Amino acid sequence: MDHIPDIDRRRDFSIWLRTGRPPTRTADGIELKFNPYHDPRNGQFTFAPGGAKSLSRVVISHRRPKSALQRPSEAVWRKAPGAPADKEPAGGGMIDAIYRPDEGAGSFQTVQFGRPPRLSRGSNSRAFEDPMTLEQTFPGLRDAPGAAIISLLDNVFDITGPANELMAAMTRERSALLIEQITALDPNWKFQSLGFPTTWEGQKNQLNDLRMQRAASFVKMKGEVGPMQVETMRVMQGIADSAYTRAARLYELGKLKERLSREEAIGTYVDDAVRTELRMIYRRYSVKQIGSDIRVNRREYDTSKPETTYRRPDARVGGVAYDVTLSKKTLDTPQIRGFFNADFLPSHVIIIRPRQLGPGSSYIISRAEAGK
Repeated sequence: MDHIPDIDRRRDFSIWLRTGRPPTRTADGIELKFNPYHDPRNGQFTFAPGGAKSLSRVVISHRRPKSALQRPSEAVWRKAPGAPADKEPAGGGMIDAIYRPDEGAGSFQTVQFGRPPRLSRGSNSRAFEDPMTLEQTFPGLRDAPGAAIISLLDNVFDITGPANELMAAMTRERSALLIEQITALDPNWKFQSLGFPTTWEGQKNQLNDLRMQRAASFVKMKGEVGPMQVETMRVMQGIADSAYTRAARLYELGKLKERLSREEAIGTYVDDAVRTELRMIYRRYSVKQIGSDIRVNRREYDTSKPETTYRRPDARVGGVAYDVTLSKKTLDTPQIRGFFNADFLPSHVIIIRPRQLGPGSSYIISRAEAGK
């Protein structure tokens, strides 16, 4: 095609960054998918990592060319904490193996030494899906009409599953991939670590830290705020959930000052917690120095009328405003209309509500004008 819309170009770039391959399109613009997971010895297709059958027989080919962004390079992989020390088999052949992490360095083990662990039926097969755009976070957003309200994809920000060897191995591999992606964006960036975390909570925290590092690198090196829009929501959602639990407990103990109602008291506590912690996180990743349109609780002016007015979203990243609240809000809410009327003309407003309030508690509102 001679012309690709900006939103498709950004989406294509994110696909290339995560997979190492640009998407293939037909003459009418339809994207074709490619399944790289097959056994080179017989041509049979297999399931992607995490699929139903891939864990029973992992095929490792030393002859397949490795994309720098599809999987970690050997140098980065071996430098990562707990990396396997096995050498390539003689002749560059192919082996069937499983990965066995232990307390020190992990190792690959040929299949005759035992069967690999399997994900239980109750585990989260989406545990390592890694959205980098709002379109991936809110299903259907890309083709949604103006003024549409779309709920956050359930569990999109969760990393759940049994805290076992298999999940630890997947977490280690995902960390290595994120390290490689960040280095590709910013060659001067260095990964600081005292070793691979030994607890499941620590491993999840490391993944979230690397995701925020990657988002900051996109802003710094490419001027792209899409990943930061996603990571900002991830952070704000997590803080809101934790703050709501604390606030409810404090209220029950009589230690939370009540003003108008229980909801108002808890809502004020959650708002303050989200703004305070988000500022600290932005400071930690030097976000303020790399993005002037990444702000926390700042005035956003509307100068379209004779009398200038303003609204204060809890956060703003590029053309997206964020509001933390306990109550549901729509385009009919004066505060939300005020956000959309601000001079920076946001394309979307994201409403973040604690997930304790029920499924679909957080959602995104699109700008009312056609074409957004």
